[in-house]
Amino acid sequence: MIGIICMPTGTGKTYCQAAMLANDIIKNPDQFRMYVINAPRIMLSYQLLNEVYGFLTLAGIEARYMFVHSGGVTDEEDREKIRRSSNYSGNKIPYSEITSATSTVEISKMIENAKELNLPLIFVSTYHSAERIEPARRESADKTISMILNDEAHYLVQEQFHDILNTLTSDKCYFFTATRINTPSEQGRGMNNIDAYGEVLYEMLPREAIERGKMVRPRLHIIRTKNVYNTEDYERSICKIIKDTFEQHEAVLKNQKPKILVSVKGTGDMKKFLESNQYQTLRNNHVHIYAVASNDEVGNNINGEKVRRGEFLKRLKEDGTNPNKKLLVLHYDILAEGIDVTGFTGIMPLRSLKKSKFMQTYGRAARLDKEDRKRIDNKEITPHELDKMNKPYAYVMIPNIVHSNEDDKKYFTEIIEELRTYDFKPFENIVSSTMINGIPEIEELDGLNEITRRLPNYGVLVDNLEADIEAEKDANLEQIDWVKKHLGL
Repeated sequence: MIGIICMPTGTGKTYCQAAMLANDIIKNPDQFRMYVINAPRIMLSYQLLNEVYGFLTLAGIEARYMFVHSGGVTDEEDREKIRRSSNYSGNKIPYSEITSATSTVEISKMIENAKELNLPLIFVSTYHSAERIEPARRESADKTISMILNDEAHYLVQEQFHDILNTLTSDKCYFFTATRINTPSEQGRGMNNIDAYGEVLYEMLPREAIERGKMVRPRLHIIRTKNVYNTEDYERSICKIIKDTFEQHEAVLKNQKPKILVSVKGTGDMKKFLESNQYQTLRNNHVHIYAVASNDEVGNNINGEKVRRGEFLKRLKEDGTNPNKKLLVLHYDILAEGIDVTGFTGIMPLRSLKKSKFMQTYGRAARLDKEDRKRIDNKEITPHELDKMNKPYAYVMIPNIVHSNEDDKKYFTEIIEELRTYDFKPFENIVSSTMINGIPEIEELDGLNEITRRLPNYGVLVDNLEADIEAEKDANLEQIDWVKKHLGL
Protein backbone atom coordinates (compact mmCIF):
# COMPACT_ATOMS: atom_id res chain seq x y z
CA MET A 1 0.00 0.00 0.00
CA ILE A 2 1.12 3.54 -0.71
CA GLY A 3 -0.63 6.73 0.32
CA ILE A 4 -0.55 10.23 1.80
CA ILE A 5 -1.06 11.21 5.44
CA CYS A 6 -1.77 14.95 5.66
CA MET A 7 -1.70 16.49 9.14
CA PRO A 8 -0.90 20.03 10.34
CA THR A 9 2.46 20.68 11.94
CA GLY A 10 2.59 19.69 15.59
CA THR A 11 -0.29 17.21 15.52
CA GLY A 12 1.78 14.03 15.72
CA LYS A 13 3.19 13.02 12.31
CA THR A 14 6.49 11.79 13.80
CA TYR A 15 4.65 9.83 16.50
CA CYS A 16 2.56 8.15 13.80
CA GLN A 17 5.68 7.19 11.85
CA ALA A 18 7.34 5.68 14.92
CA ALA A 19 4.16 3.75 15.76
CA MET A 20 3.90 2.36 12.21
CA LEU A 21 7.49 1.10 12.39
CA ALA A 22 6.96 -0.42 15.82
CA ASN A 23 3.75 -2.13 14.71
CA ASP A 24 5.43 -3.72 11.68
CA ILE A 25 8.42 -4.91 13.72
CA ILE A 26 6.20 -6.38 16.44
CA LYS A 27 4.16 -8.26 13.83
CA ASN A 28 7.39 -9.71 12.41
CA PRO A 29 9.50 -10.53 15.50
CA ASP A 30 13.06 -11.79 15.48
CA GLN A 31 13.65 -10.92 11.85
CA PHE A 32 16.09 -8.88 9.83
CA ARG A 33 13.98 -6.28 8.05
CA MET A 34 14.90 -2.95 6.48
CA TYR A 35 13.08 0.35 6.93
CA VAL A 36 13.79 3.81 5.51
CA ILE A 37 12.78 7.21 6.89
CA ASN A 38 13.45 10.03 4.43
CA ALA A 39 13.59 13.75 5.22
CA PRO A 40 14.54 16.87 3.26
CA ARG A 41 17.20 18.14 5.68
CA ILE A 42 20.01 16.76 7.83
CA MET A 43 18.74 18.72 10.84
CA LEU A 44 15.33 17.11 10.58
CA SER A 45 16.86 13.64 10.22
CA TYR A 46 18.50 14.00 13.65
CA GLN A 47 15.19 14.82 15.25
CA LEU A 48 13.40 11.99 13.48
CA LEU A 49 15.95 9.40 14.60
CA ASN A 50 15.81 10.56 18.21
CA GLU A 51 12.02 10.41 18.25
CA VAL A 52 11.85 6.99 16.58
CA TYR A 53 14.68 5.61 18.71
CA GLY A 54 12.93 6.78 21.86
CA PHE A 55 9.60 5.28 20.83
CA LEU A 56 11.03 1.90 19.82
CA THR A 57 13.40 1.62 22.75
CA LEU A 58 10.73 2.41 25.34
CA ALA A 59 8.54 -0.21 23.60
CA GLY A 60 11.29 -2.78 24.14
CA ILE A 61 12.24 -3.02 20.47
CA GLU A 62 15.92 -3.49 19.68
CA ALA A 63 17.08 -2.35 16.25
CA ARG A 64 20.08 -0.99 14.39
CA TYR A 65 20.10 2.54 13.00
CA MET A 66 22.08 4.32 10.31
CA PHE A 67 22.10 7.89 9.00
CA VAL A 68 22.53 8.10 5.25
CA HIS A 69 23.80 11.62 4.70
CA SER A 70 26.97 13.64 5.16
CA GLY A 71 26.12 15.10 8.56
CA GLY A 72 27.65 12.55 10.89
CA VAL A 73 26.17 11.27 14.16
CA THR A 74 25.11 13.41 17.11
CA ASP A 75 23.28 13.33 20.44
CA GLU A 76 24.68 10.00 21.60
CA GLU A 77 24.31 11.15 25.21
CA ASP A 78 20.59 11.83 24.78
CA ARG A 79 19.98 8.43 23.24
CA GLU A 80 21.90 6.76 26.05
CA LYS A 81 19.56 8.38 28.57
CA ILE A 82 16.61 6.97 26.66
CA ARG A 83 18.18 3.51 26.53
CA ARG A 84 18.96 3.45 30.25
CA SER A 85 15.47 4.61 31.20
CA SER A 86 14.04 1.89 28.97
CA ASN A 87 16.11 -0.75 30.74
CA TYR A 88 14.81 0.49 34.09
CA SER A 89 11.33 -0.22 32.75
CA GLY A 90 12.19 -3.89 32.37
CA ASN A 91 13.47 -3.92 28.78
CA LYS A 92 16.93 -5.23 27.97
CA ILE A 93 18.07 -2.96 25.16
CA PRO A 94 21.87 -3.18 24.86
CA TYR A 95 24.08 -0.33 23.76
CA SER A 96 24.46 -0.20 19.98
CA GLU A 97 26.44 2.22 17.91
CA ILE A 98 24.42 4.35 15.50
CA THR A 99 26.47 4.96 12.38
CA SER A 100 26.46 7.41 9.50
CA ALA A 101 27.71 7.04 5.93
CA THR A 102 26.93 7.73 2.30
CA SER A 103 29.17 5.11 0.69
CA THR A 104 27.63 1.92 -0.67
CA VAL A 105 30.39 -0.11 0.99
CA GLU A 106 29.61 1.21 4.48
CA ILE A 107 25.85 0.84 3.98
CA SER A 108 26.41 -2.76 2.85
CA LYS A 109 28.46 -3.48 5.97
CA MET A 110 25.64 -2.19 8.15
CA ILE A 111 23.15 -4.40 6.30
CA GLU A 112 25.38 -7.44 6.80
CA ASN A 113 25.76 -6.71 10.53
CA ALA A 114 22.01 -6.39 11.04
CA LYS A 115 21.41 -9.62 9.07
CA GLU A 116 23.92 -11.47 11.21
CA LEU A 117 22.24 -10.24 14.40
CA ASN A 118 18.77 -10.91 12.95
CA LEU A 119 17.63 -7.40 13.90
CA PRO A 120 15.60 -4.76 12.05
CA LEU A 121 17.67 -2.01 10.43
CA ILE A 122 16.32 1.52 10.19
CA PHE A 123 17.91 3.96 7.74
CA VAL A 124 17.33 7.68 8.32
CA SER A 125 18.23 9.47 5.11
CA THR A 126 17.91 12.79 3.36
CA TYR A 127 16.16 12.82 0.01
CA HIS A 128 19.46 13.92 -1.49
CA SER A 129 21.29 10.77 -0.31
CA ALA A 130 18.52 8.14 -0.25
CA GLU A 131 19.48 6.73 -3.63
CA ARG A 132 22.70 5.37 -2.03
CA ILE A 133 20.68 2.76 -0.13
CA GLU A 134 19.40 0.87 -3.18
CA PRO A 135 22.71 -0.42 -4.66
CA ALA A 136 23.78 -1.56 -1.17
CA ARG A 137 20.46 -3.34 -0.70
CA ARG A 138 20.80 -5.17 -4.02
CA GLU A 139 24.37 -6.20 -3.19
CA SER A 140 23.91 -7.30 0.43
CA ALA A 141 20.29 -8.19 1.10
CA ASP A 142 17.91 -10.78 -0.22
CA LYS A 143 14.91 -8.81 1.02
CA THR A 144 12.98 -5.79 -0.17
CA ILE A 145 12.57 -2.71 2.01
CA SER A 146 9.69 -3.43 4.37
CA MET A 147 8.50 0.17 4.71
CA ILE A 148 9.46 3.65 3.51
CA LEU A 149 8.28 6.73 5.40
CA ASN A 150 8.75 10.06 3.63
CA ASP A 151 8.63 13.02 6.00
CA GLU A 152 7.80 16.52 4.66
CA ALA A 153 6.93 14.65 1.47
CA HIS A 154 5.97 17.79 -0.47
CA TYR A 155 9.70 18.13 -1.21
CA LEU A 156 9.42 15.11 -3.50
CA VAL A 157 7.62 17.19 -6.13
CA GLN A 158 10.95 18.88 -6.82
CA GLU A 159 12.61 17.61 -9.96
CA GLN A 160 15.88 16.95 -8.14
CA PHE A 161 14.19 14.56 -5.67
CA HIS A 162 11.25 13.09 -7.57
CA ASP A 163 13.21 10.22 -9.15
CA ILE A 164 13.74 8.66 -5.72
CA LEU A 165 10.14 7.41 -5.96
CA ASN A 166 11.30 4.99 -8.65
CA THR A 167 14.80 4.31 -7.30
CA LEU A 168 13.88 3.37 -3.73
CA THR A 169 10.67 1.37 -3.51
CA SER A 170 8.57 -0.66 -1.10
CA ASP A 171 5.12 -2.22 -1.04
CA LYS A 172 4.50 0.00 1.98
CA CYS A 173 5.42 3.59 1.13
CA TYR A 174 3.81 6.51 2.96
CA PHE A 175 4.05 10.26 2.43
CA PHE A 176 3.65 12.56 5.43
CA THR A 177 3.07 16.28 4.96
CA ALA A 178 1.15 19.26 6.29
CA THR A 179 0.95 20.86 2.85
CA ARG A 180 0.35 18.95 -0.35
CA ILE A 181 1.81 20.31 -3.58
CA ASN A 182 -0.10 19.47 -6.77
CA THR A 183 0.43 19.79 -10.52
CA PRO A 184 -2.21 20.86 -13.04
CA SER A 185 -1.82 17.39 -14.57
CA GLU A 186 -2.60 14.34 -12.46
CA GLN A 187 0.29 12.57 -14.22
CA GLY A 188 2.93 15.10 -13.18
CA ARG A 189 5.29 15.30 -10.20
CA GLY A 190 2.62 16.66 -7.88
CA MET A 191 1.01 14.80 -5.02
CA ASN A 192 -2.24 14.52 -6.98
CA ASN A 193 -0.49 11.82 -9.06
CA ILE A 194 -2.11 8.73 -7.54
CA ASP A 195 0.25 6.33 -9.33
CA ALA A 196 3.24 7.97 -7.63
CA TYR A 197 1.84 8.87 -4.19
CA GLY A 198 -1.33 6.84 -3.79
CA GLU A 199 -4.60 8.12 -2.38
CA VAL A 200 -4.93 10.42 0.61
CA LEU A 201 -5.28 7.89 3.43
CA TYR A 202 -5.92 10.44 6.17
CA GLU A 203 -6.27 14.21 6.28
CA MET A 204 -6.73 16.59 9.19
CA LEU A 205 -7.32 20.19 8.15
CA PRO A 206 -5.88 23.02 10.28
CA ARG A 207 -9.37 24.18 11.20
CA GLU A 208 -10.16 20.70 12.53
CA ALA A 209 -6.89 20.63 14.49
CA ILE A 210 -7.79 23.96 16.13
CA GLU A 211 -11.31 22.75 16.96
CA ARG A 212 -9.96 19.50 18.45
CA GLY A 213 -7.33 21.24 20.53
CA LYS A 214 -4.38 19.90 18.54
CA MET A 215 -2.99 23.33 17.64
CA VAL A 216 -3.64 26.91 18.71
CA ARG A 217 -5.41 29.53 16.65
CA PRO A 218 -3.61 32.45 14.97
CA ARG A 219 -3.82 36.07 16.03
CA LEU A 220 -2.58 39.00 14.00
CA HIS A 221 -0.22 41.63 15.45
CA ILE A 222 0.98 44.61 13.41
CA ILE A 223 4.38 45.86 14.58
CA ARG A 224 4.71 49.64 14.70
CA THR A 225 8.25 50.82 13.94
CA LYS A 226 8.79 54.54 13.46
CA ASN A 227 10.20 55.85 10.18
CA VAL A 228 9.90 52.59 8.25
CA TYR A 229 7.81 53.24 5.15
CA ASN A 230 9.47 51.81 2.06
CA THR A 231 12.19 49.55 0.69
CA GLU A 232 15.08 51.87 1.53
CA ASP A 233 13.80 52.45 5.06
CA TYR A 234 13.44 48.72 5.57
CA GLU A 235 17.01 48.00 4.47
CA ARG A 236 18.32 50.58 6.95
CA SER A 237 16.01 49.53 9.77
CA ILE A 238 15.94 45.72 9.72
CA CYS A 239 17.71 45.49 13.09
CA LYS A 240 15.33 47.99 14.67
CA ILE A 241 12.32 46.14 13.21
CA ILE A 242 13.45 42.85 14.79
CA LYS A 243 14.12 44.46 18.17
CA ASP A 244 10.81 46.38 18.17
CA THR A 245 8.98 43.21 17.20
CA PHE A 246 10.39 41.32 20.16
CA GLU A 247 9.63 44.10 22.64
CA GLN A 248 6.09 44.75 21.36
CA HIS A 249 5.33 41.04 21.34
CA GLU A 250 6.57 40.70 24.90
CA ALA A 251 4.27 43.55 25.94
CA VAL A 252 1.11 41.77 24.75
CA LEU A 253 1.82 38.34 26.24
CA LYS A 254 0.21 37.54 29.57
CA ASN A 255 1.46 34.24 30.94
CA GLN A 256 4.44 33.52 28.69
CA LYS A 257 7.97 34.56 27.92
CA PRO A 258 8.30 35.65 24.26
CA LYS A 259 9.75 33.12 21.84
CA ILE A 260 9.73 34.38 18.24
CA LEU A 261 10.72 32.68 14.98
CA VAL A 262 11.75 35.23 12.32
CA SER A 263 11.93 34.23 8.64
CA VAL A 264 14.50 36.63 7.18
CA LYS A 265 15.18 37.47 3.54
CA GLY A 266 18.67 36.06 3.58
CA THR A 267 21.97 35.58 5.37
CA GLY A 268 22.70 39.29 4.97
CA ASP A 269 19.84 40.15 7.32
CA MET A 270 21.14 37.72 9.92
CA LYS A 271 24.72 39.00 9.77
CA LYS A 272 23.58 42.60 10.02
CA PHE A 273 21.46 41.88 13.08
CA LEU A 274 24.07 39.75 14.85
CA GLU A 275 26.53 42.65 14.57
CA SER A 276 24.06 45.36 15.64
CA ASN A 277 23.50 47.39 18.80
CA GLN A 278 19.92 46.08 18.86
CA TYR A 279 21.26 42.52 19.14
CA GLN A 280 23.39 43.51 22.11
CA THR A 281 20.46 45.30 23.76
CA LEU A 282 18.32 42.18 23.60
CA ARG A 283 21.18 40.01 24.87
CA ASN A 284 21.62 42.42 27.80
CA ASN A 285 17.94 41.86 28.54
CA HIS A 286 18.52 38.09 28.82
CA VAL A 287 17.13 37.17 25.40
CA HIS A 288 18.68 33.99 23.95
CA ILE A 289 19.32 34.60 20.25
CA TYR A 290 19.68 31.74 17.75
CA ALA A 291 20.52 32.09 14.06
CA VAL A 292 20.93 29.27 11.55
CA ALA A 293 21.98 29.24 7.90
CA SER A 294 23.97 27.03 5.57
CA ASN A 295 26.34 29.96 5.07
CA ASP A 296 29.48 29.44 7.19
CA GLU A 297 29.52 33.07 8.32
CA VAL A 298 26.35 32.38 10.30
CA GLY A 299 26.31 28.59 10.64
CA ASN A 300 24.55 27.32 13.77
CA ASN A 301 24.85 30.37 16.03
CA ILE A 302 23.75 30.56 19.67
CA ASN A 303 24.33 33.87 21.43
CA GLY A 304 27.34 34.55 19.20
CA GLU A 305 28.83 31.06 19.57
CA LYS A 306 28.99 28.66 16.61
CA VAL A 307 28.09 25.10 17.49
CA ARG A 308 27.49 21.79 15.73
CA ARG A 309 24.07 20.97 14.30
CA GLY A 310 23.19 18.47 16.98
CA GLU A 311 24.15 20.86 19.78
CA PHE A 312 22.12 23.63 18.11
CA LEU A 313 18.99 21.48 17.98
CA LYS A 314 19.45 20.17 21.51
CA ARG A 315 19.82 23.62 23.05
CA LEU A 316 17.06 25.09 20.89
CA LYS A 317 14.65 22.47 22.18
CA GLU A 318 15.79 22.98 25.78
CA ASP A 319 15.40 26.77 25.63
CA GLY A 320 12.19 26.48 23.63
CA THR A 321 10.55 24.34 26.31
CA ASN A 322 11.91 26.37 29.24
CA PRO A 323 9.06 28.69 30.34
CA ASN A 324 11.49 31.09 31.99
CA LYS A 325 13.61 31.86 28.93
CA LYS A 326 13.13 34.50 26.25
CA LEU A 327 14.01 33.32 22.76
CA LEU A 328 14.58 34.91 19.35
CA VAL A 329 15.39 32.62 16.42
CA LEU A 330 16.39 33.84 12.94
CA HIS A 331 16.39 31.54 9.92
CA TYR A 332 15.82 31.60 6.18
CA ASP A 333 14.21 28.23 5.51
CA ILE A 334 16.03 25.59 7.55
CA LEU A 335 13.62 25.59 10.51
CA ALA A 336 10.37 25.90 8.53
CA GLU A 337 9.66 22.18 8.61
CA GLY A 338 9.68 19.48 11.18
CA ILE A 339 11.70 20.98 14.02
CA ASP A 340 10.08 20.09 17.33
CA VAL A 341 10.18 23.23 19.49
CA THR A 342 6.93 23.58 21.40
CA GLY A 343 7.48 26.98 22.98
CA PHE A 344 7.36 29.47 20.09
CA THR A 345 4.74 32.13 20.82
CA GLY A 346 4.76 33.75 17.38
CA ILE A 347 6.30 34.12 13.95
CA MET A 348 7.39 37.11 11.90
CA PRO A 349 7.84 36.54 8.15
CA LEU A 350 10.10 39.20 6.62
CA ARG A 351 9.79 37.68 3.15
CA SER A 352 6.93 36.60 0.96
CA LEU A 353 5.58 33.16 1.84
CA LYS A 354 3.16 31.21 -0.30
CA LYS A 355 0.30 29.51 1.50
CA SER A 356 2.04 26.15 1.93
CA LYS A 357 5.25 27.71 3.25
CA PHE A 358 3.28 30.03 5.52
CA MET A 359 1.50 27.01 7.00
CA GLN A 360 4.80 25.24 7.64
CA THR A 361 6.23 28.35 9.32
CA TYR A 362 3.07 29.08 11.30
CA GLY A 363 3.16 25.49 12.51
CA ARG A 364 6.35 26.25 14.46
CA ALA A 365 4.28 28.48 16.78
CA ALA A 366 0.97 26.61 16.57
CA ARG A 367 1.99 23.78 18.92
CA LEU A 368 0.11 23.66 22.20
CA ASP A 369 1.71 24.45 25.50
CA LYS A 370 2.48 21.11 27.19
CA GLU A 371 0.37 21.89 30.24
CA ASP A 372 -2.52 23.07 28.07
CA ARG A 373 -2.34 19.86 26.02
CA LYS A 374 -2.41 17.74 29.17
CA ARG A 375 -5.44 19.59 30.57
CA ILE A 376 -7.32 19.38 27.25
CA ASP A 377 -6.58 15.65 26.96
CA ASN A 378 -7.80 15.15 30.55
CA LYS A 379 -11.02 17.11 29.80
CA GLU A 380 -10.13 19.71 32.44
CA ILE A 381 -10.57 22.50 29.88
CA THR A 382 -11.85 22.72 26.31
CA PRO A 383 -9.90 24.17 23.33
CA HIS A 384 -12.28 27.15 23.37
CA GLU A 385 -11.63 28.22 26.96
CA LEU A 386 -8.85 30.54 25.87
CA ASP A 387 -8.79 32.51 29.10
CA LYS A 388 -7.76 29.33 30.94
CA MET A 389 -4.91 28.44 28.57
CA ASN A 390 -1.26 29.35 29.08
CA LYS A 391 -0.90 29.75 25.31
CA PRO A 392 -4.22 30.58 23.62
CA TYR A 393 -2.74 32.01 20.40
CA ALA A 394 0.11 31.80 17.95
CA TYR A 395 0.87 35.39 16.95
CA VAL A 396 1.57 36.31 13.32
CA MET A 397 3.57 39.55 13.44
CA ILE A 398 3.84 41.86 10.45
CA PRO A 399 5.96 45.04 10.33
CA ASN A 400 4.21 48.23 9.17
CA ILE A 401 5.78 48.74 5.75
CA VAL A 402 3.02 50.60 3.98
CA HIS A 403 3.94 50.97 0.30
CA SER A 404 2.35 47.94 -1.32
CA ASN A 405 -0.64 46.99 -3.43
CA GLU A 406 -4.13 46.21 -2.15
CA ASP A 407 -3.91 42.49 -2.88
CA ASP A 408 -0.88 42.08 -0.65
CA LYS A 409 -2.48 44.11 2.12
CA LYS A 410 -5.26 41.55 2.46
CA TYR A 411 -3.16 38.42 2.09
CA PHE A 412 -2.35 37.56 5.71
CA THR A 413 -5.71 38.74 6.99
CA GLU A 414 -7.41 36.31 4.60
CA ILE A 415 -5.12 33.45 5.59
CA ILE A 416 -5.94 33.96 9.26
CA GLU A 417 -9.65 34.10 8.41
CA GLU A 418 -9.34 30.85 6.48
CA LEU A 419 -7.45 29.12 9.28
CA ARG A 420 -10.32 29.83 11.66
CA THR A 421 -13.04 28.62 9.32
CA TYR A 422 -13.70 25.77 6.94
CA ASP A 423 -11.99 27.08 3.83
CA PHE A 424 -8.25 26.64 4.40
CA LYS A 425 -6.67 23.92 2.28
CA PRO A 426 -2.89 24.26 2.51
CA PHE A 427 -1.89 23.02 -0.93
CA GLU A 428 -0.62 24.78 -4.03
CA ASN A 429 0.29 24.00 -7.60
CA ILE A 430 3.67 23.65 -9.25
CA VAL A 431 3.78 26.51 -11.74
CA SER A 432 6.77 25.37 -13.79
CA SER A 433 9.45 22.70 -13.91
CA THR A 434 11.96 24.90 -12.11
CA MET A 435 9.98 26.94 -9.57
CA ILE A 436 7.79 25.45 -6.87
CA ASN A 437 5.52 27.67 -4.83
CA GLY A 438 6.69 27.97 -1.26
CA ILE A 439 9.58 25.50 -1.58
CA PRO A 440 13.22 26.46 -2.19
CA GLU A 441 14.60 24.53 -5.17
CA ILE A 442 18.00 23.91 -3.53
CA GLU A 443 18.20 22.13 -0.20
CA GLU A 444 20.75 24.47 1.33
CA LEU A 445 19.48 27.76 -0.13
CA ASP A 446 20.08 30.52 2.39
CA GLY A 447 18.36 33.41 0.66
CA LEU A 448 21.31 35.21 -0.88
CA ASN A 449 19.95 35.16 -4.42
CA GLU A 450 18.50 38.36 -5.77
CA ILE A 451 14.87 37.33 -5.92
CA THR A 452 14.69 36.55 -2.23
CA ARG A 453 16.35 39.84 -1.30
CA ARG A 454 13.51 41.92 -2.67
CA LEU A 455 11.28 43.60 -0.12
CA PRO A 456 8.16 41.52 0.58
CA ASN A 457 5.02 43.45 -0.25
CA TYR A 458 3.13 42.81 2.95
CA GLY A 459 1.63 46.23 3.51
CA VAL A 460 -0.31 47.25 6.57
CA LEU A 461 -2.98 44.63 7.23
CA VAL A 462 -5.06 46.74 9.59
CA ASP A 463 -7.52 48.38 7.21
CA ASN A 464 -10.42 46.48 8.77
CA LEU A 465 -8.99 45.92 12.24
CA GLU A 466 -9.68 48.10 15.25
CA ALA A 467 -6.23 47.90 16.81
CA ASP A 468 -2.65 46.88 16.15
CA ILE A 469 -3.41 43.60 17.83
CA GLU A 470 -6.43 41.88 16.40
CA ALA A 471 -9.44 42.57 18.56
CA GLU A 472 -9.94 40.08 21.39
CA LYS A 473 -13.58 39.63 20.47
CA ASP A 474 -12.59 38.46 16.96
CA ALA A 475 -9.65 36.32 18.05
CA ASN A 476 -11.77 34.49 20.62
CA LEU A 477 -14.77 33.73 18.43
CA GLU A 478 -15.48 30.08 17.82
CA GLN A 479 -15.74 28.93 14.23
CA ILE A 480 -19.50 29.22 13.68
CA ASP A 481 -19.74 32.61 15.43
CA TRP A 482 -16.85 33.98 13.39
CA VAL A 483 -18.49 32.84 10.14
CA LYS A 484 -21.82 34.38 11.12
CA LYS A 485 -20.22 37.72 11.97
CA HIS A 486 -18.22 38.05 8.79
CA LEU A 487 -21.07 36.88 6.56
CA GLY A 488 -23.42 39.33 8.23
CA LEU A 489 -25.75 36.58 9.51
